[in-house]
Amino acid sequence: MNPLRVSGLLKTYRRQVDNMQEFIREADAVKHQMESVVDAFRHVLRIAAFQGLLQSNGFVTLPSILTQNSPEAGVKAGISEDGQTPLPHVAEPLVEGICLEALDMLNDFGAPLKIFGLLREVVPGRQVEIVRLMLAMNRVEFRVARLLIELTPRSQLTNPLARRKRYEGISPAQMAAMEADIAEVSHDYLSAARTHGSEMLNLIAATSYFDRLLNNPQLVRYLARNFARQLEVFQNLLDFREARYKKHPPQAGS
Repeated sequence: MNPLRVSGLLKTYRRQVDNMQEFIREADAVKHQMESVVDAFRHVLRIAAFQGLLQSNGFVTLPSILTQNSPEAGVKAGISEDGQTPLPHVAEPLVEGICLEALDMLNDFGAPLKIFGLLREVVPGRQVEIVRLMLAMNRVEFRVARLLIELTPRSQLTNPLARRKRYEGISPAQMAAMEADIAEVSHDYLSAARTHGSEMLNLIAATSYFDRLLNNPQLVRYLARNFARQLEVFQNLLDFREARYKKHPPQAGS
């Protein structure tokens, strides 16, 4: 086996796992911030005196996320009770071995033709899962597809009895560990990606609201005297936003 191919497989594997784990950490951080803020604001908002201060200072509306009864309001759809996302059920027919759902998702992304040859090696549900993962990562690339195919469980291959490729220097135990690792990370990544967009919109709305609120001396004095812990949570949200902007500065024209 060409050692460069082995090196390329391992490099792609490590990069993809690292990138997915970084996204998951950032999504979890956003979720944690929003949960903390919603919980803290709920305690403050039920005080009539604070409600009166808000209204007298022109805060007559507030983001809907801050009116939720629980930070966990809105159960994520599509996740089973054991926390695992079932493999998507994909009905026939196939087009040259590719399911229509996968084709539709790739329709506007100019996918390299070689990807379709790889996708034929796995069952339709796994085709959809792989395409969703590549689209979520914005990496519809042959090397990424090849990695995900190589680390697909045998039970999800079109021909489960097909001989798997062997990589010199990578033991079967290592391949099995990589397969299990990327399956777990992929599941967590897709779960995070399903809700991250809406959570980011909630973050933007909440930070804008608290930006105004914490620039109001009367409201800040009231919170400092009566709800110091909650005030710290609100300030932490703004600090979190600034830290994210430094790490991911807005792109020109965005």
